[in-house]
Amino acid sequence: MSSSESAFYRELFYIALAIVIIWFAVSFARVAAGNQISYSLILFNLAIVALVIILNVFTKKIVAHFYEAKIEHKAWTIQRFGFGREHHFNKPVPAGIIIPFFLSITTLGYWIWMAVLEFDIYSTTARAAKRHGMHRFTEITEIHMGLIAASGVVINLFAAIIGYIIGFPEFSKLSIYYACYSMIPLGNLDGAKIFFSGGDITRGSKPLGLPALWAVLGIICLIFLFFSFIVV
Repeated sequence: MSSSESAFYRELFYIALAIVIIWFAVSFARVAAGNQISYSLILFNLAIVALVIILNVFTKKIVAHFYEAKIEHKAWTIQRFGFGREHHFNKPVPAGIIIPFFLSITTLGYWIWMAVLEFDIYSTTARAAKRHGMHRFTEITEIHMGLIAASGVVINLFAAIIGYIIGFPEFSKLSIYYACYSMIPLGNLDGAKIFFSGGDITRGSKPLGLPALWAVLGIICLIFLFFSFIVV
């Protein structure tokens, strides 16, 4: 098996694992609340969770392709737990796997943690060959990484609107929740890629900083979240 095939199957495994983890958390919340679970409801929950995550993942991949880059998703891990040099684990801890199960069980389903995946980004050979114009640098910049991460949030919010219009409130809610968790500026999550990406995006003579983009997206996510509690 080639390295590219190995990377593909590894990423596919982590995406499937994320779907199962969030599906478990959603289903456990229903069981803990005393709701009856049928096979059709189980399959429905699995389908909408898969759709929410796949929309997020593939949108980021499309935007990454636009920037002549490729991204690979994996389980969110943490290694540093403080600011001191010695404040780190010997090996990365798979927080994206542990935290959702721990919070679901300890809170009896009241807290569904959806920050499960992170991604690494790599330059493609096409980008390395393009040294002028839009891609003046062969390396991926933090700005591009932040925009790729932000695209996943935007598509989930857009999907939430579509879900509400066509009458699928559960899909709409999950899309909003996933977008909100994607905005958390922690570790190597998408929110951290947006918030901590330095520099400016220049539009004419007006620069737009990505931390400002994080703030705008964060406010929009909060508005959607409030809407989901009141209306959806």
